[in-house]
Amino acid sequence: MRVLIAAIICWGVGCAGASSNAPTTDYQASDASLFDNAVDLVEAPVIVEGEWSGAFERRVGRADLIVVVRVESLSSDLVKRRSAYRLTVRVEEWLKGSSSKEIVLRVRDDEPGHQSVRVNEDRILHNPFVAFIKWEASPELPEPTAHWHFSPDSGAVRDKIQFFLRRPARDSHTEVEVVEP
Repeated sequence: MRVLIAAIICWGVGCAGASSNAPTTDYQASDASLFDNAVDLVEAPVIVEGEWSGAFERRVGRADLIVVVRVESLSSDLVKRRSAYRLTVRVEEWLKGSSSKEIVLRVRDDEPGHQSVRVNEDRILHNPFVAFIKWEASPELPEPTAHWHFSPDSGAVRDKIQFFLRRPARDSHTEVEVVEP
């Protein structure tokens, strides 16, 4: 009985820490460029429709979790003798998926996104962002690793996310091709 009560309390409080409750898809090599542990400052992303869809569209589609966050703390860590940033974020709104209210994200100094965090520390600490998160499960680690990307929390970013979340999935069996006579 005590175990059941403890499990219910942990579930209610969010003991999962950084893990997501959302169903995830496998992390693929192509996801590395979409979830690059970086910050962008593009307040009005361009939508590229059709066969050559852009990174923003693919990021929305592949993300396990899309949330509006505020960075509560930004600190430097030493991970395996490498410098790294540790960002503790508080979730203000869930746009896709679910998670605990607090998530810890990291970026090492040997990753391309490290520089974007370094030069934007003040903005990161003072402005809300939309975080796109893709979880990578590893048998060696007890918790999945969060790969992430921040975009500004602007009306245009939110509108484009909602556009792609509402749009039905494409089905090649129902596509129409117009052929000139």
